[in-house]
Formats: sequence, structure tokens, C-alpha cells
Amino acid sequence: MNIMETPFTVDNLVVPEEFEELVMETLEKVKALSSRIDDKAYKHMTVFVDPIDGTREFATGKGDKVTILVGYNDEVGVPQAGIIYRPLTTPHYWASGAKSEDFKDGVLDVPDELNPKGLLITDGKVSPFIRSTIENSGMNRVPSLASGNRVLMLVEGKAGAYIRDTGGFAKWDTSGPQAVLEAHGGVMAKLPEFLDNKNMVSYTHLKTKLNLDFCKRSVGLTLSNARDKSMFIPGLDSTVTDVHLVKDYSCLQGLVALAPAKMEDFYINAIHSAMNNIRKVDPPTYT
Repeated sequence: MNIMETPFTVDNLVVPEEFEELVMETLEKVKALSSRIDDKAYKHMTVFVDPIDGTREFATGKGDKVTILVGYNDEVGVPQAGIIYRPLTTPHYWASGAKSEDFKDGVLDVPDELNPKGLLITDGKVSPFIRSTIENSGMNRVPSLASGNRVLMLVEGKAGAYIRDTGGFAKWDTSGPQAVLEAHGGVMAKLPEFLDNKNMVSYTHLKTKLNLDFCKRSVGLTLSNARDKSMFIPGLDSTVTDVHLVKDYSCLQGLVALAPAKMEDFYINAIHSAMNNIRKVDPPTYT
């Protein structure tokens, strides 16, 4: 990512010229804010920042789905505080929070009718595991775009759950959103431990050169998680046995995120049961 000189770029995408002034103004505000922060404080924390979550949406005129994500993680990599901010909506919708400090705040786009039975689905292909879970649980599909936006939708009450077995997302997509969701009363965790015994185990958000959540013989190699894209062969079912083959910050163990409205034992048990009723026929595909 280049935001230090124009033209600004994110991966191979060029930021439209009309947004350059906004980026430069934001940089100046960040510099001014940094001068007010003690440079010796919070040295034990790891910060994950996604300056444009929803890059494709940003580049294709769906700016209302774009978010800026910031997450602060403790010594073992568990999110403790975070911010989700929609910069291109009017007004600017956002949520922040730190559960350990009993703090939450935000300006939310709350719908007239809440949808606690909604399950967020991605804009990609819905996996057999997710499709069967929806059918078995009686939930309804809610189309959604971009990781941070999805979690903000849970906080806003537009859906009750966001579950995925396939990958395509990374630690900067989960750090801030997990902290925000949990501060507002929800939860986010890796899928396998929830499937087995309803344990809520966080991804590990720390600086690393090797993926800290890699599980041997359980992950399929894809274009999105392969460290070297030439190693991925379309049509070949490649189960990874070497952590060096996958990207260091890819999320490889799926995701289960529940809105505050779904945190009662009854709902958690119902979702867990719905998954386990179908997992032998349509097992999750971790990528």
C-alpha cells in the first residue's frame, strides 16, 4: 500500500484522484494525533490496521460498504479494543469499544426492523456447510460485503450471525471488529473449537513470520492464502502440511461471529446444534 505519494495505491489498484484530498487530510490528522500520544505507552500491545477494508468495493462504487479498521491486541494476541469506521457514508457510521474497560460507543445505522434470524453471507460462493447450516437452523440469508462492514451490521442488528468456513480474510479483518463486537455484547471466534464444544477461541493477532493459527492437514491451499500463488493449482485439492506455504496473517480456521442478540444460551445451543447436524454430510472447508 502506498499512501505517502500520489498516485496512492492499494496492491495493484490506483486510488481515484477524487479521493486524494481526503487521504491527505486524514494523514495530517493522524500525524497531529500521534504527537499527542505517549510514545512509550502501550508498548506491550500489537496494533492491526486496515486503512481500506473493502478494497474492491472502494474501487467499484460501493463506498458505503468500506470501513477503516483498527484493533489493539494484548500480549497473547487477543483483541482488547477496536474501531470500525465507515468513512464514505453520510453520516459517518462507526462503532468502537473495549470490553475490559466496559466501554462502547458509536453512531449506528440501525434498521427499522431488526433481523436476529439473519445470517450474513459473502458475495462469493456459499459453501455447502454454510448453506446447510442456514437451512437446518431456520435462519435467513443476508447478503453482505467486506469484513468490517459485516461486523458493524451485526452490531446494528441487521443480522444475528456471521459464519464462514472458507477463507479469504486476514488478521487485520478480525482484530478491530472482534474487539468492537465483544465490547457491544457479541462474540467472534475460530470455527473448529466452537463446532467441537462451543468454545470461543480467538485468532492470534501478533507480529509474526509464520501463521500462528495454522493447523496441519486441515487447511486447503487457495489463491488467497498461498504465500506463493504459483503453488496453487486450480482443480487440485491441496491439503497443506507445511506452514511455510501459507501467508502469515491469513485466517485459516473459519469464523463464527454472533450479534449481541444471539448471546443467550438458547441461541448459541441452537446454532451449534444446527452446524453439528449437518457437518458429517457437508463438513466445513477450511481455506
